Amino acid sequence: MVKQVLIFKSSIKTVESKIFLMQLLQLNMPEVFSPTVDLDDEDSIFRVETAGCSIDRLTNLLDSHNIRVDLLERFDVA
Repeated sequence: MVKQVLIFKSSIKTVESKIFLMQLLQLNMPEVFSPTVDLDDEDSIFRVETAGCSIDRLTNLLDSHNIRVDLLERFDVA
């Protein structure tokens, strides 16, 4: 399976929301790892590594918890 890095603009603005996001991913999407959110960036950049994550599944999960994300970039890594 191809390992990918996904980079999103997000609606995450607080440390509490960031912690909730990390817990949500850990419980519901074990195929997503190394998630980060840059709260200092005006776009609150959300970055994950994955091996087989469906972008639609990820965005739908987040959307169901009122976390908005917009995919900015996706690339394969060796």
